[in-house]
Amino acid sequence: MLPPLGKPPAQDSLWLSPKVWEQILASQTDAFLAAHRWGIRAERWGDTLRWISSRPISSPPSSPPPSLHWQPSQILIQEESSPTATFLLGNTYQAEVMELGQRYEIDLTPGTAPGLFPDQRENRRHLASLRPARLLNLFAHTCAFGVLAASTGAETLNIDSSARSLARGKSNYQRNQLTGTQHRFWAEDVRRVLPRLSRRGETFDTIILDPPTFAHGGRGRSFRIQRELEPLLLACFPLLAPNGSLLLSINQAQTTPADLLSTIQKILSREAIPAQILPGFRPPDIPEERMPSSLWIVRQS
Repeated sequence: MLPPLGKPPAQDSLWLSPKVWEQILASQTDAFLAAHRWGIRAERWGDTLRWISSRPISSPPSSPPPSLHWQPSQILIQEESSPTATFLLGNTYQAEVMELGQRYEIDLTPGTAPGLFPDQRENRRHLASLRPARLLNLFAHTCAFGVLAASTGAETLNIDSSARSLARGKSNYQRNQLTGTQHRFWAEDVRRVLPRLSRRGETFDTIILDPPTFAHGGRGRSFRIQRELEPLLLACFPLLAPNGSLLLSINQAQTTPADLLSTIQKILSREAIPAQILPGFRPPDIPEERMPSSLWIVRQS
């Protein structure tokens, strides 16, 4: 039986350990999952602490323990999927955070995606280690993968059907003084763009493929990952340079890492595509059950 949400649990069953907390801060990161247990979690967004619960909270959750040496300047509580939130301290939904040394604009307005997914932090760290010359960032959202690649010197192409998300992505580039014509932002349907890039002969050292599970599309072209995954992958491979890397990430509860691995192995075998498959990387603050299924496909020449 789960403990009542209104009663603070033992600190060691909720908050990150001081060791993990300090390791994350040492990576120049202040956006992460600060505390969690079944039914409730606390997210740190810079100086803001946001509690999210699956059920109404009858009393304020516990404060960060003294061992973490942090007190937020803002605290808000939100029930999962609720259109409203309650401020216990402060009054603004906007914030600026750092991840791996890069700055990002965050919007914690209920019903709005914050603008950064901390569960992909270690995959972004791996991307930085690859130091690609050219990055193709598909379903780019607010362009966090693009920002990190650009910070290491890559040319970047960010594609997303949402012009609003890409505008936030451009703002993130500007926050990090990453400007210039070598960084492109296309508000288009990824499915239509990939064949065009192939016809133009463009190739990329790294491709990020992090599609939504479902999305509405123009002209009746809704997006469903069960239907679109294989065509997307097959359209990406001609764009991936020899020895290039492709990150595939699927955030769908029904798709386990083992399921995703099996699916990709079958596709690569059937299409006779030589490649090495590596597991995705999980940040230490994110429990396995909250991680998307992800893997890296390294094309072999």
